[in-house]
Amino acid sequence: MKISKKTAGFIFLCILVSTVTADTFKHKESGESFSGFVTQKTAGNQTLVYNDDESKMMPAVLSDYEIVYNVKGRRGGVSLLELTSPEIFLSDAVSKKVAAAIIETSNKGPIAIIVQIDSPGGRGDYMKTVTDAILQTKNCPVVSYISGGSSGGAYSVAAIVALSCEKVYINPMAGIGAVGSISGGYLSKESYADYLQIYSSDALLTYSSFVNGIANSKTYSGLLLRGFIDKRLSIIEVANIDGSREFTQKDNRQPTQTLIRTLAEGMATSQSASGIAPENVVGKVLNLTAKDAVEFKLANGYAGSVAEILAEMQVANAKITPIGGIQDVVKKYVAAKRKIADGLGRIDLYVNNIDSLSEQFAAIDKQLRLSTQTREYSQGTTGYSSSRMREGFPSNYNYYYGTDTGRVGRTDRNYQRDRNRLPEAQTVITEEPLVNIQVIYNQLTLSLRTLINEYRGVLNLVKRYPGGLPPEMTQQMLQDNMKSASNELDKLSLYRPVYPNQGQSQFPQRSSRNRTR
Repeated sequence: MKISKKTAGFIFLCILVSTVTADTFKHKESGESFSGFVTQKTAGNQTLVYNDDESKMMPAVLSDYEIVYNVKGRRGGVSLLELTSPEIFLSDAVSKKVAAAIIETSNKGPIAIIVQIDSPGGRGDYMKTVTDAILQTKNCPVVSYISGGSSGGAYSVAAIVALSCEKVYINPMAGIGAVGSISGGYLSKESYADYLQIYSSDALLTYSSFVNGIANSKTYSGLLLRGFIDKRLSIIEVANIDGSREFTQKDNRQPTQTLIRTLAEGMATSQSASGIAPENVVGKVLNLTAKDAVEFKLANGYAGSVAEILAEMQVANAKITPIGGIQDVVKKYVAAKRKIADGLGRIDLYVNNIDSLSEQFAAIDKQLRLSTQTREYSQGTTGYSSSRMREGFPSNYNYYYGTDTGRVGRTDRNYQRDRNRLPEAQTVITEEPLVNIQVIYNQLTLSLRTLINEYRGVLNLVKRYPGGLPPEMTQQMLQDNMKSASNELDKLSLYRPVYPNQGQSQFPQRSSRNRTR
């Protein structure tokens, strides 16, 4: 259903007149008038309004004026905000930058802000940050354009952001739904489960009430909007006796209702995250074509480009001004995420090394206490405390950082470099009474201190860039792991053995300088 330019322009203008406080101001008592636009800034209890006739900002009580929309009082041009990076809804810093950009741009008096969206989704809290900014921007029309691209459209939380705008246009080749298509080829079951956890997490269910509120304010179907964040929903379209149509869940269908079509079967609630494969998702969750979106009144019409939207708005000659700064924040976030990945990789190396040293230390200590036999102890994979230093690490967090190699995004050269920096003694031959357990003690102490420093570095990055960890990992997990390593270091500093026939311990007295927290 493609609407004509003339009809679309008339509808758009009528909507703006009825919902947007802008542009010609006439005082209800004095009758004085001026051209300008409303901002989101305030001075005391008054709103700051730009007076174009006097070229200045002035405080005003909006209820004292009759305000009619027209382009005359605005500074002209349309601002374009591109949300086409997959990191947009994965980073606290990026989402806050997007929200601030929308508000700041609206205060500059553009004809409209067009938000171009191509995203697989992300986190609910970051979706809410951007959506709240859009919903509070009443002083300037905010229009979304689901353009398609590498992500194929707007999915999961990105769909909610698009539908929170005043008007929605969609590329005929784009889609809108709960789970985006995978670009770049085949993913293993484990990686596909990671993809869903990152971009279409079950944790989004907690935002169902928020999404339903948007649907009510925009007269959308609440069930459809909830279907974009709830993969469990089974959604069908039915016809009532009076010929009207509506959407309902499969189990709620009444005997008098005729089934028209099934839009989503829903995923089984018993489906474990580790067992999810594309065949468990594709065709079962809510995914709509552009045609569906227009037919279901989720989109106002089709558009092959931003220029076509301007033509629909009857401002085809308006200058398009890109809103900058977003990609700079995205790049900083990606760089921080890469550093976090490297830090987690080094943590893995040091924990494995501590495992080995702990096993050697315990075995040599036992031998010195009980026997004088010659034994060889090689590097192992388990230890008495290291599991507590890496608690909560997912089995495959490599996918989150753009690699599935098992080394968390590190090159072979860097991997070997860090491996070479670890203590060299990986095999210990004890020959009573000549063995020196002090060497293993020193290596274990050094490794624990290094591990604690690595945790500190990762935690500092995570605090500055929330969203840099895989969804199942938390800042508190890292904090707890660092505390466990610190406790192990404290326990080691208290170690004071006296071995038979060796006199007093060779170990140094406890010093505050030996303690690392």
